[in-house]
Amino acid sequence: MEQSLNPNIVPRGPGGTLGHVCRMIAMIFTAGFAFPNAFVEGLDCTGIQRKTQGTLYDKKP
Repeated sequence: MEQSLNPNIVPRGPGGTLGHVCRMIAMIFTAGFAFPNAFVEGLDCTGIQRKTQGTLYDKKP
């Protein structure tokens, strides 16, 4: 398992792709109580938000 230096990235858990799929299935069956971050493992959520928000939070003159 590789660790990212970016604190905004949710670390990917053990087990590779099969482990990720199993955690996603377990999350669905437990209504999110087990493995609540299964669908965002390995994603830079703040980076995605920065790209999609455009100028929404820019300071207006």
